[in-house]
Amino acid sequence: MDRERVYENGYRATKEFPEYIDHYIYFSTQRDADSAAAELVKRGLTTQVRLSAAGGDWLLLATQPAMGNEEMEDIYCRFFEFAENFNGHYDGWERPADFEDDSLN
Repeated sequence: MDRERVYENGYRATKEFPEYIDHYIYFSTQRDADSAAAELVKRGLTTQVRLSAAGGDWLLLATQPAMGNEEMEDIYCRFFEFAENFNGHYDGWERPADFEDDSLN
């Protein structure tokens, strides 16, 4: 049986309750961001479109469920290509960090 992943906040990823990976994609127009978001929703991701913190560009924040054993290089390449297909720029991903000290659990 695979060992559960434990994160700094105490969260344990399991098959029933996976971890989540946030993806950041930027667009120059809201229309492109909305189109990309609609496609990602069809693929089972949760999305938010909003003006970026710096202003001027639109941020598409896409959240995908994950189990913690994903090959992030493959995911990065797929999202990079996806963003380009919608005139966007993939700025990377973020996920919970591992918590190494199991003695605190």
